[in-house]
Amino acid sequence: MRAREDTSMIPERYASYEKTVTLGAANFTCVPGDKAANLEKIELTIHEAASQGIDIVAFPEEALTGCGGCSPCLEGAEHCDYHADLAETVPGPSTERVAELAKKLDIYVAFGMIERDPHDPSVLYNAAALVGPEGIQGTYRKLHLGSLPWVTEGITFKPGTAIPIFETRFGPIGLIICYDFWFNPELTRLLALKGARVILNCCASFDAPLKRENMIGTTCTRAQENLVYTLSANQVSGSDRPESYAAGAVDEGRSGHYAGNSVIAGPSFPRFAEPLAVAGPAEELISATVSFEKLHRWENIFPWREWRATRLSATSKLIASEFEKLVHGP
Repeated sequence: MRAREDTSMIPERYASYEKTVTLGAANFTCVPGDKAANLEKIELTIHEAASQGIDIVAFPEEALTGCGGCSPCLEGAEHCDYHADLAETVPGPSTERVAELAKKLDIYVAFGMIERDPHDPSVLYNAAALVGPEGIQGTYRKLHLGSLPWVTEGITFKPGTAIPIFETRFGPIGLIICYDFWFNPELTRLLALKGARVILNCCASFDAPLKRENMIGTTCTRAQENLVYTLSANQVSGSDRPESYAAGAVDEGRSGHYAGNSVIAGPSFPRFAEPLAVAGPAEELISATVSFEKLHRWENIFPWREWRATRLSATSKLIASEFEKLVHGP
């Protein structure tokens, strides 16, 4: 099936945005509990990204603080003082500092952090902040929190209540965090339906057999099935990571080491999606320059968003009603 013979494949709603973007993903080692050290590392990486011509750079989940299982949270059945002390509201000191640098270097930055609810200081979120040349764009708060025996974040944090997209000069983009991306494909689909063409997955995925293949495969699949560019930025474990703050403190049968293997992917026809850049297990910054004209060329061949609102609208309503039944019953 051939694409329509248009001089430009860009739909009118996206015509005012830039036609290409260079994406960057940081394979990043955190210093657990040391925001000052992590913020300095984030800033150094942003400088490096800008020097390479990267337009949007993403850091892992909780890049500002480090993350993992927490014995005090487990014992107290709620977030501990350690996490409360690391939390910030947004806007706050860290987001304002990174936003200032982003404005200076003309770059967008997504990074994971612990966000304190501005209306209820006792509530903490596992969040990803987006800042850019325009300032602080906002945060996405993780919806699917991991549970025991794997991690204690379901005790430490409350789930978010929104699925936002964020305006940039490259068009709307979506943020997503780890479990939300790896095990819940409907969230990436919703972000794409809302207009996002780039989806950034800030993650902290542990090493395991075939993890590299799984991360590449899933990031590629999300790109292909939604006709978007996807990026997974993952943590890398460092030698100074205390054992008491590892997943092994909760479940000795599981690795407490983060896998790295950050990935950038995009759709392709007639082939399936392929990784555009893949990191290894150590710290590094990967990048890929992608074309939105190419993206919309594939959408002209397979206009699934248009179908969802037109000839497949009844199917969309059926799927929505089935989800509703699962939550509230028939």
